[in-house]
Amino acid sequence: MVRDKVRQAAELLRELDIPLWIVQFARETYDHPEPVQQLLVGTTVTWLSAFIITADGATIAIVGTGDVANIEKVGAYTRVFGYVQDIGPKLREVLSELGPERIAVSYSLNDESADNITHGAYSLLLRSLEGTPFGERIVSAEAVLGALRARKLPQEVGRVREAVALTEELFGRIEEMLSPGVTERDVADFVHDFLAQRGVSTAWEASLDPIVNFGPGSPFGHAAPGETQLEPGMLIHVDLGIKRNGYCSDLQRMWYLLPEGQDAPPPEVQRAFDTVLGSVRAGMETMRIGIEGWRVDEAARRLIVDAGYEEPQFALGHQLGQTTHDGGALLGPRWPRYGDRPIGKLEAGNIFTVEYGLTTSAGPIGLEEDVVVTESGPEYLSHPQTELTCLRR
Repeated sequence: MVRDKVRQAAELLRELDIPLWIVQFARETYDHPEPVQQLLVGTTVTWLSAFIITADGATIAIVGTGDVANIEKVGAYTRVFGYVQDIGPKLREVLSELGPERIAVSYSLNDESADNITHGAYSLLLRSLEGTPFGERIVSAEAVLGALRARKLPQEVGRVREAVALTEELFGRIEEMLSPGVTERDVADFVHDFLAQRGVSTAWEASLDPIVNFGPGSPFGHAAPGETQLEPGMLIHVDLGIKRNGYCSDLQRMWYLLPEGQDAPPPEVQRAFDTVLGSVRAGMETMRIGIEGWRVDEAARRLIVDAGYEEPQFALGHQLGQTTHDGGALLGPRWPRYGDRPIGKLEAGNIFTVEYGLTTSAGPIGLEEDVVVTESGPEYLSHPQTELTCLRR
């Protein structure tokens, strides 16, 4: 996968007219991993190291002598140089040989997944380039790294699809255990046991994955499961992501535990569910190649506001891949906190979540699906929830 993404990176450099990209300039990356490392490096390094890709397909790594063997084993970089005392001389030699007019470096003001160099490492890079013209030729690699993360190769889409399938299997197991007296923490513990048995991990911090909400007293959002016990008349909301073979899922599902003598959810609850479902569908119907992300969000957001609910405080959808919040365009409003990502255009191979939520007297409602953008429109990677599942226990 790393070798395939390195080849894709060279193609993007040609497309964007960027002659050379210092993909990673970092040290001790076991303790300080960066998103780009999983994508284009494939292993960790100890000493300060530089990984370089050029538009004509050259791949060069300058690493400490103790890291040479690991880099060669990955096989993504054809020229691997080891150094002992100082990375600077070999870096200057390589750049002088290649003579790039622009040098992309992995930093970004808009996209956290493209912001892959620390301030200290950037300062060391400039120091290494002193006495050369190259320090003045540095530009942001945001465009190329955002596109590289967002344009999923077919094998990447396949891995996300596999993670989604396992997540849906787990939702079925969760439904079987939902009965009065079960706590939010019980569900989370069950999920963690299931994942351990299958040899996979949570898609984000385990203490917050899954997010489990029983009834109106449970905090909606990024909050850890608590000791709230499930009772009849409560809504059940689970936000769950799995990381399998390096790629993530991110789905939300809903249930309602019927009280004795009740055959359907209260009208308020059903109306809220239908509104959230309608907003997700409105976003899906708007998605197409070339549309800006904020326009997709606007279609879904407008439906919720027009139904009389408060405007959502978050985006309709983020990209999904090796991390749950992947890079590139965002399905979100043009708010300063999102930078330029909402004006990014959708491309084939982008994988997005589509999600919105509301709060009712019976608890929070949230739906989330995973979709891939194709030439013919968006395609669900998940089996979308279209009805509020009512349980009688």
